[in-house]
Amino acid sequence: MIDERLVRGVTLRGATAINVISMIGIGPLITIPLVLGALHGPLSLAGWIAGALLALCDGLVWAELGSLYPGSGGTYGFLRETFGRARLGRLLAFLFVWQTIFAAPLLQATGYIGFANYAGYFFPALSASPWGLKVLAITVGVVTLIALYRAITTVARVSIVLAGISVLTLVCVIAASYAHFSAAQAFALPGHDSFWGGLGAGLGQALIIAMYDYFGYGQSSTVGGEVRDPARTLPRSILIAIAIVATLYIVMQLGILGALKWAALVPLADGSLPPLGQHLASSIVEGSFGVAAAGVVTIMVLVTAFASVYGNLLGASRIPFAAAGDGVFLPAFAHVHPKHRIPDVSLVAIGLLALPACLFPLDQIINALTTGIVLIQSIAQIAALVVIRRRKIRAPYRMWLYPVPALVALVGWSYIFEQAGAAAIGYGLGTLAAGIAVFSLWAARAQAWPFAVRAPEI
Repeated sequence: MIDERLVRGVTLRGATAINVISMIGIGPLITIPLVLGALHGPLSLAGWIAGALLALCDGLVWAELGSLYPGSGGTYGFLRETFGRARLGRLLAFLFVWQTIFAAPLLQATGYIGFANYAGYFFPALSASPWGLKVLAITVGVVTLIALYRAITTVARVSIVLAGISVLTLVCVIAASYAHFSAAQAFALPGHDSFWGGLGAGLGQALIIAMYDYFGYGQSSTVGGEVRDPARTLPRSILIAIAIVATLYIVMQLGILGALKWAALVPLADGSLPPLGQHLASSIVEGSFGVAAAGVVTIMVLVTAFASVYGNLLGASRIPFAAAGDGVFLPAFAHVHPKHRIPDVSLVAIGLLALPACLFPLDQIINALTTGIVLIQSIAQIAALVVIRRRKIRAPYRMWLYPVPALVALVGWSYIFEQAGAAAIGYGLGTLAAGIAVFSLWAARAQAWPFAVRAPEI
């Protein structure tokens, strides 16, 4: 769907920036210890590299579909246009929006919680107060919502600035880690680990965490109705963002391995992080450049965290808006602010739903997120691409080496879903089943597909 009421004010720089700030948040700076807990020492690099390859293959799916259907809503539009507006596509589009209502607030909450946890570097008493951290996380959510309640051209300009700060933050951490880099330490396998044994034991969990940190490369597609020359801009913004972020993540992980003893970072037996793991970036910079520099970088980390939740909420708010405009979701979500010309009802709804999600533990949120997006977004999009190719529809941009990247993405996402654990799998399947039930009741009441009443023959 392309809504001409929206302003096409997002250029390639802006679209790439939206993707970058959606990918780079506080995530890698708080999840590197978790990756090291799954894949010890230099094996952790395999998790980030595998994640980059999966992100690239999946990003090519996003790129081709985005060039063909460059309207607001991203996956919602891809599924509806591919599988039919009045039949299966209507069900899949409804389920995607339904899952977004469950998943988007969780994604926002991870950023808010991460921000609050990192603020503990400045306020040690805050780190010792679970409720204090929750209150701060909710406050960050309120500020993010207020910041996005303005015109899209302003948002695009701000996104470029925030993306620059996000990249600079990681560059500072990388520079500090290589100031005292030891190659022997970085590439030393633990004595009890073999390469293949360690990889087999921890790759699944490490890949889940890595994809949590990489995900967001298709965010520009969710605002496709506000992007200039979207058929060219969207694919480029996706691939450029993946290249930038993957390089930063892998180089940063290697630098940390050479700067610190990885065993001092991994989670403790009770699941909590040791002090060094809680403020990883600050500790590295403090060790190399002093306390003052560490304070500056910590502020930058907090800005980076805000940049991520800013970009994620921007994209998520456009999904129910697109669905409502097509009559597949509640009509109120199609409202556009008369002055700022943004989907204000959708923005406020997603923003407010994220606040109570801040009350849950971070690890549980990440696991639920994984299963919440895989089936009806990642795997369904791959199926949509296959259908388009079989119909001989030629998109303005076509992925390289088709169908290899699509098959790699399918296998990768299926593996991640299976590795997420019984509780997370139950959450993903349960919310999906509930969505199917709600759709069935709604369709039966409206006598729409698959309960449409056929007109009598004359």
